Amino acid sequence: MACRQLFCRRFFQSHVSSNILAQHSGIANQQRPLSYIKFTSCRFQPSIFTGRNHNCRNQTHSVKQLSVINWSNQTHRSFHLHSCCCCQQIGDEKATTSVNSDTTKVDYTLRETVLNVMGAKYRVSYVDEGDKSDLVVLCLHGMPACHKDFLSILPALVNGGARVILLNFPGIGYSWHLEGPAFDYSHLTKAKLVEAFLSRLGINKVNMLVSHSSSGHSGMQLSANTDLIQGVTFICPIAHLPHGTSKRTFSRDVMYYLLKPPIMRAVLGPLILSVFRKVSKMPIPEVEYFYGLIVESKTWNWKQAEADLKTINAKAMPVMVLAAHRDPIVQLYISKGVMNLLGISQGNRLTYSKDNVWQPVEKGNVNPMKHGVIFEKSSHWIQKSHPDVVADLILNFLKAIKDHR
Repeated sequence: MACRQLFCRRFFQSHVSSNILAQHSGIANQQRPLSYIKFTSCRFQPSIFTGRNHNCRNQTHSVKQLSVINWSNQTHRSFHLHSCCCCQQIGDEKATTSVNSDTTKVDYTLRETVLNVMGAKYRVSYVDEGDKSDLVVLCLHGMPACHKDFLSILPALVNGGARVILLNFPGIGYSWHLEGPAFDYSHLTKAKLVEAFLSRLGINKVNMLVSHSSSGHSGMQLSANTDLIQGVTFICPIAHLPHGTSKRTFSRDVMYYLLKPPIMRAVLGPLILSVFRKVSKMPIPEVEYFYGLIVESKTWNWKQAEADLKTINAKAMPVMVLAAHRDPIVQLYISKGVMNLLGISQGNRLTYSKDNVWQPVEKGNVNPMKHGVIFEKSSHWIQKSHPDVVADLILNFLKAIKDHR
């Protein structure tokens, strides 16, 4: 019975959750009714309720409210879904989340929309807070992660006069693949998804792109090869050199083929994940996230990242790099290499010491349009360990870009 429950849970998480949403939104093609999906010994049946109407700008569409347990995040979520082909805007979800050990609460609205990207359809969730006329800050999370990685800096950025957008990529439990080619986790697909997302929101310029961890490749692609980005901040980015466990390509490929079948992810996944957690020091909560990370790591292109960094430098784009001295995932020498490729000299680098004191690496005036900061007392998630400092750095960087232009 326990084995059957485990298999049902993994199968639901991998194959059923996105189909349920697709079936009851009226957007995807009609598939087998939900009543045929039965897990009598499990707890996966979502509740469907007929609900209120959605006031579209053209006409009124009927709405269904879907209440579903999202096992990927162990949270209960409610959605207002509708088949609105006019605006394709999905109902909003009010949320309050604790962002640190002091249980500081952040209120925000999690919104959803439907995007068509490279022949596939996705339901994408995002946070969009702040005055719509203000400077736009777009934050891209790593893998596995979500919008919550940036909630610690959200209030300070909004209060500082920025419009802050936190996008959730598919495969992490907050955004779903609905139909078409499967999401491949590649930086090219993510970059195309960001472009489609910004177009849907009517945004043609991002004043500041904040790219953390494995979204580094996507951030580099967008910054180097589009005109959407005016300035970019990289936080512990995966970049031009293999880092940590990514050097073990043979082990990665073995895990990929072992976990590719859903039933193997259900049976072997927890054991392999527990070993990987100990080796990599990465707090990956779920097997599906882990498998997604493996799939994404197979798409990492170190040479392309190096070329993109050189292109960003040649474009004289305003850039800031935040690195952590004790980063167990992206080692410090990689972040320093990123600074070198972006033309950030030693004189334009600062150290934020263990005593919370700013120290220049070399004497001189730091260029506000191109600089790097090394945090001595931090690990991979600098925006969580030093939220006030990171928010101030981004706001000062934004001001410098605005004054320069």
